[in-house]
Amino acid sequence: METTVLELTPELEIELEPKNYPYTREDVPLGSYQAKLDFMLWSKSGLTINCFFTLPDLGKKISLPVYRKAANQGKYLAGEFEVRYLPFGTLLVLTVEANELGKPILAAMLIKKPQS
Repeated sequence: METTVLELTPELEIELEPKNYPYTREDVPLGSYQAKLDFMLWSKSGLTINCFFTLPDLGKKISLPVYRKAANQGKYLAGEFEVRYLPFGTLLVLTVEANELGKPILAAMLIKKPQS
């Protein structure tokens, strides 16, 4: 299975505008909420995937990192969920918590089931 994470190029930066997705504790709400995955970019080091979301209920955009975890065979996990292969546009339920420094982290993620 091929990853959907993109490499940031100058052209892609202009097209996707990642700077419009804040990531600070003042901008990223804590708790569980719905989000649509807009796109994902590799960090410069390659050790992090930066995920870019739109929050439809709040009408805002945010960014959250997912780190590679050596204890999990080098997978990029949000809770138990491997993020590298998610298609853009996927509707999710995010659980965001604060780390020991008070910065928001993506603690878990689930694919949102369509309502029947």
